[in-house]
Amino acid sequence: MGFDAAFIGVANTLLGIASIASSLPAGLIADRIGRKRAMLVGLAGLLVTHLGIIFVRQGWAIIGFFVLYGTLAPLLYASMAPFLTENSTPDERAILFTLDSSMMNLAWSISTIGGGYLPGLAAGLLNVGPESTPAYRAVLLLGAVGLSLSFVPLLLIREQPVTQTHVRAARHLGRRFSNPALLAKLVVPRLFFSFGAGLFFPFLTLFFKQRFAVPDSTLGWIVGVTSAVAVPTMLVGGAVAERLGKIRAAFLSRLISTPLLLFIGLAPSLPIAVAAHWVRGGFMRLGQPLYISFAMEQLVEQERATGSSLLRIGWDAGWSLGPLAGGLLQARLGFTPLILATAALYAVGLALIYLFCDPLHKETVQQQRH
Repeated sequence: MGFDAAFIGVANTLLGIASIASSLPAGLIADRIGRKRAMLVGLAGLLVTHLGIIFVRQGWAIIGFFVLYGTLAPLLYASMAPFLTENSTPDERAILFTLDSSMMNLAWSISTIGGGYLPGLAAGLLNVGPESTPAYRAVLLLGAVGLSLSFVPLLLIREQPVTQTHVRAARHLGRRFSNPALLAKLVVPRLFFSFGAGLFFPFLTLFFKQRFAVPDSTLGWIVGVTSAVAVPTMLVGGAVAERLGKIRAAFLSRLISTPLLLFIGLAPSLPIAVAAHWVRGGFMRLGQPLYISFAMEQLVEQERATGSSLLRIGWDAGWSLGPLAGGLLQARLGFTPLILATAALYAVGLALIYLFCDPLHKETVQQQRH
């Protein structure tokens, strides 16, 4: 549609700000109206904003729908983990969460690979260019159909009734944390990782298209296989975490992924860049659930829901500021400075994990031995 990288950065930044501002209110609303209702309202909002982004042409209107998307999405996403927890038994929970994460990555893989071919098919049916706005719009409309089908299983699920535990948890948000220094140690490293990721990865597809002239069909495979690679990596990572501990396994996975980022930006050929991206994506995604699991173990039970929300806000904060800075830098300096800056921020995040979280791991192990 003719918008540049700076516009993409502004749109993603405002989406992130809207998501940050609405995250805690969304959790409170879900506690009051129930997880299922909150997810239905959030899903309906995502469908409406998705359609709006497809059909509007003015830049201000597109940004408006991005902001609305960021405002309504937390109703869906903030309710998913509590919904799975409250509608399963302890024996079911581990396999349920593992399958949820794996299936999300697998579904993303299939859809992005298919999405790489669909613009060409749509172009043939509409008699337009394969990289034209009508061809892309047709693919996004197909995505809207898939999104609308999500209502069917959600409407058929019978939700457990809301208990007073949810109400007490909602009231607890107004209280102070018993150990704010601990929470800061858990949130600050994520800020560096999220800001670094936000600098470059919203523009990853643009990078491959500009640097290596990749067609959409190949681009779909590049992005889709990344998610497929993450599935076995995440499943194997659980066994590794049992030996090393969650935080050390998370640290190791991110330590491996950081230099691979440089291979993406400095690779002389597309196969090397793609291979580095696939391996890096698998290890980086492995670190996410391990870090969150470790963080939840450090917080007292009454503060875990609020702590989880703040960890998400910390991640969204970096992703909201990163694309803005990344879009401006990419427009002026190109991609190489973005990749170097992302690697540097990842290195700082790794240092903070080692400084802040490794002592917590050692303390937890000692307590378990006693």
